[in-house]
Amino acid sequence: MEYDDDLPDLSHWKQVMEFTVEQAALLMASIDPFDTPSLEEAKHRRLPRWKRAHGNALGILSAIRQGLISPVACKAVFIDYDFNGNAEKTIRTIKPTDRDADICLSETIITRASLVGWITTERVQISRPTRSIAPVMPAPHPQPPEFTDPPPQPLSLPYYGHTSEGLEFVDDAIKQMWSTYDDDDPNTAPTREAVIKYLRERGAGANMAEAVNLILRPANLRNGGRKNKKAPT
Repeated sequence: MEYDDDLPDLSHWKQVMEFTVEQAALLMASIDPFDTPSLEEAKHRRLPRWKRAHGNALGILSAIRQGLISPVACKAVFIDYDFNGNAEKTIRTIKPTDRDADICLSETIITRASLVGWITTERVQISRPTRSIAPVMPAPHPQPPEFTDPPPQPLSLPYYGHTSEGLEFVDDAIKQMWSTYDDDDPNTAPTREAVIKYLRERGAGANMAEAVNLILRPANLRNGGRKNKKAPT
């Protein structure tokens, strides 16, 4: 990872679960997309780390092409011509492996989970504030070293300790699908189909969705979850 001085506060992006490729590339370079919404603007203004942001975008595109990042929506720009020869720009959905069209940075959407998973697995460099050593202050009640908390290190792109794409999906599914589960009432458990459908919509592959569902589901509910009630006849 790369450390820099005077990086902006990007904490307002921590709640965002999906980004365009362009937004993700800017955030990885600690450039706030609210202030600079496009890579071209960052280049035109010659902002610090604008080249890093463009490199991030190329890296994300390569990861999408190779299947390391699964986009929620993969879009491309096409130029069509009418009978009079007038050009008209349209945006269409394409497959990540379709190399007949260029992936659109401003329209293609990826999830935080897949982005962080790629950053972690591939050890991708992102911009972070410079490490600083906190001044030593006399403590009124000294504690043993093992109970002394290290000074927090703010991160440009929220990213704490070890993580992976799978762990992000597990955490997401717990919050969205299992938070209302009551141990005393098995009928409150989400169905396997509902969990897998939700995870696939969030960008998880079929095997990943099955694995997360299996991990989270108690042993006594492995054969399903809440059953759909049949209408009375």
